Amino acid sequence: MKKIVFVLSLAITICLWGCKDNTSTNPTFTNYPVAANTTDAFSYTVTADSYTTTAAYDVSFSTDSLACSITVTNQTSGNASLKITDSTNATVYSDSLLTNKVLAFTQTHKGIPKNIQLAFHQYTGTLVFVLSRSK
Repeated sequence: MKKIVFVLSLAITICLWGCKDNTSTNPTFTNYPVAANTTDAFSYTVTADSYTTTAAYDVSFSTDSLACSITVTNQTSGNASLKITDSTNATVYSDSLLTNKVLAFTQTHKGIPKNIQLAFHQYTGTLVFVLSRSK
């Protein structure tokens, strides 16, 4: 019995010996945006570190009754902007993302979104943007 307990203890010790924090990777996935685009809903999230890119997304909304949420945190440098346009390329909504902010609002009668454009230049911060159909 002592032999079984010793072998089992030794096996557990060997298994746990290899467990340690991996400090060579960044678990926050910096500069890898995540976008979700479905009918009547769009979301975009990125944790950025000196991030430079432009992105455009065609969206499919069936109404101009919208709910929007924009959260910018840890913004320390660079600039970024958000622009939503309709099928005639008229601006439905636009915003600069230059400071930490939390916005949540609804809007109607300003156009049905067809395109969302995001631009970042040496941007450091976290952006969470959600646009959905409002009831």
